[in-house]
Amino acid sequence: LMSEHAFKSTLTNINYFHNEKVSEKAIFLIPGGWSDWRAWSEYILNSEDSNKYSLYAVDPPGRGKSGDLNNFDFDKLAQPIVELIESVNIPNSYVIGESYGALMACEIGIKMGKKLKGIIALDPGWVITIEGTDIKEWGPVPIIIKNKPNWKSPLDAVYSLNGPDKENWGIDSILFAINAYEASINSFETLRIEDNQDYLKICEGLKVKTYIARANPEKGGMIPDEVLKQVKNLNPLVEFHEFDTGHGIKSEAPKDFQKLIDRMLAN
Repeated sequence: LMSEHAFKSTLTNINYFHNEKVSEKAIFLIPGGWSDWRAWSEYILNSEDSNKYSLYAVDPPGRGKSGDLNNFDFDKLAQPIVELIESVNIPNSYVIGESYGALMACEIGIKMGKKLKGIIALDPGWVITIEGTDIKEWGPVPIIIKNKPNWKSPLDAVYSLNGPDKENWGIDSILFAINAYEASINSFETLRIEDNQDYLKICEGLKVKTYIARANPEKGGMIPDEVLKQVKNLNPLVEFHEFDTGHGIKSEAPKDFQKLIDRMLAN
């Protein structure tokens, strides 16, 4: 049963899925990229956790069916999700975020501290690669910002981002385009990439048990070795777990990902 709800935060409305389970533990799931809560469908459908725990999968502001913001700095992006977690008010609450959602999970952890029991951040993008000057002019997602105003339908977005040759389209690239179509233009235009990259500040600021799942940088992981060296021993609450996968840890290594969740829930 897939059941969606709306929560009215002080800044904007948040759309979320709930598995309608009542339990002493709640897990809040935050998608990466421009995805909505459906990025977590596989975990929700296939994990035993769905039968045991209260699961909440969130559309972050500006994505899916959630409301928009005028300012997408990380403080504003995380605040409505913090308010949702506080309103659900289950004492043993955990947050799992992937990629861009992992950065949000860290921000939520910094804001909520000991009100949370644990966090998993799946390969947060602690690396900036600015190749060419497009990013300076257009922000971190130039292709979307340039083309989005011309899209009249999701199909326009799919063609625009994937090219005319349908043979080259894949399910992920199609979903990426549809998610970009549904996301607000504000969520791209007012995103400032430097906000979320201060990994020293993030690691020092976390006051809750945090598991950072790190993908292999040689396979597309986004925490380089030199970053790991700087943050590895900064904070005893932050624990690093290595995955020999690319950036998509949860889909590439579902069993090991589940083990990490079990470890967090035992905390």
